[in-house]
Amino acid sequence: MRTRTKTIFLILLLILSSATVFAQSTSYTVPRKVALERAAKREFREWWLTTARYPGLVPEQFFPIGWSKDGKFAYYVEPVDEACGCYFANLFIQDMRTDKVLWEFKYSQDDDIDPKTGDMLGQSDIRKLWAKNQKLFSDKLSENGIVASRATLLGKAFTVGGRSYTAKAITKMGKNPDYGGERVDRLTFTLSSPRLGTKTLYTADHSKEEYWFTLDAGVIGVIKSPFEDRVAVVGMEVNRGWEGPPHNGDVLIAGADLTSGFVKK
Repeated sequence: MRTRTKTIFLILLLILSSATVFAQSTSYTVPRKVALERAAKREFREWWLTTARYPGLVPEQFFPIGWSKDGKFAYYVEPVDEACGCYFANLFIQDMRTDKVLWEFKYSQDDDIDPKTGDMLGQSDIRKLWAKNQKLFSDKLSENGIVASRATLLGKAFTVGGRSYTAKAITKMGKNPDYGGERVDRLTFTLSSPRLGTKTLYTADHSKEEYWFTLDAGVIGVIKSPFEDRVAVVGMEVNRGWEGPPHNGDVLIAGADLTSGFVKK
C-alpha cells in the first residue's frame, strides 16, 4: 500500500513538473496583421481622400494575438508615424468583461537616440521588436492565459449562434476651440440584437477637455472569442493629423458579452 501511494505521488509530481516546464517554455510568435483599411474606407468615406486626392486617413496597423478562456483579449497595434520617421508599437492585454487594460507595453523608437550622432537606435519593425522582447511578451501573455490564434474580423453587423447583432458608434459633436469646425465631444458604442435588445458597451465624454482633436469615430468590425459568446468590438477614432490631413485612424477596443446585459425597449 505504501509503495502504491509513493508511486501515485511520483506520477502527480511528474505531471505538475511537466506542466510547469511547459508554462515556462511557452513562446509566442509574431502575430498576423488584420488589415483594417477596407473596413475603415467604408466607415469613413468622407475622410478617406482629400479634395486633392491625397490620403486623408491612415489607420493604425492591428495585430490580434489571441484570447484567454476567461475573457481577456491581447492585441498589438502600430500607431501612425506622422513625421518622425520612427517606429511605434503598443501591446495590450485587456479584460473584455470590464474593458480594463491589465498590462500594456509601449514603444517609441525615438526614445532610443545615440547621443553622439543623433541616430535612432532600437527596433524598426514588429519582428525586430518582438525578437528583442520575446521573453517579456511570452511571460505576460502566458501569465494571462492568452491562447494565440488567427483572428477573423467580422463586420459590425454579424451573426453568432443564430442571433444577429449590430455594433454601432454614436457621436455627439461639439465645437473645436483650437482649430474651428467640430470635434467628437462624446462617444458611445452600443450593441443591439432584434431578439435581445440593446446595451451600451463604452462611453467617453471629452467635452471638458481643452486639447481634444477627434474628428469622427465609428465601428470597424468585431473579433469573436473562440472560447465563449464574447466579442471584441474594434472601433476607430479619426484623430486630427499633426498638420491636418492625413488624419490618424486610432484603434479603440471594447468588449461585449453576447448573451446578457441587453435591454428591450
